[in-house]
Amino acid sequence: MEQFNNDENPYRDKSIEELRFNLSFYKSRLTLLTKELEFFKQLLDSNSFDPKTLNLFEKVTLFKKQIDINLKKTSKLAIVIERQHNEVQLKIECDELSCDDYFVRKNNEIELDVVNFLTQTAKLKSEIMEYLEGLII
Repeated sequence: MEQFNNDENPYRDKSIEELRFNLSFYKSRLTLLTKELEFFKQLLDSNSFDPKTLNLFEKVTLFKKQIDINLKKTSKLAIVIERQHNEVQLKIECDELSCDDYFVRKNNEIELDVVNFLTQTAKLKSEIMEYLEGLII
């Protein structure tokens, strides 16, 4: 899957309202992702699979570990986004150019982290679905 990088700055001409909207969007997207990952983990914990499947236990265990790692990362990113959302509120009171640069750079870094993480977890979810597709009894 494609990784996004920090070569261009999409926030140069964005307003505070747009930054807040984007942060709110990513916060809600991470909340939904948490529910999706918890569902996949619950599905993997169920006994709904053909027990004769080769390496079933190993594969399910690996997926569950990857889900746990992604759930922790989701939680950390949600905290970062919440903190940044609160800081963007403070930016309204800041008119200095250096202040603008700080918020632009910080928002860009956070957005890139979130977009890359969402891309990576989409790949994991796809792998889980493809694997389980033929296993459910």
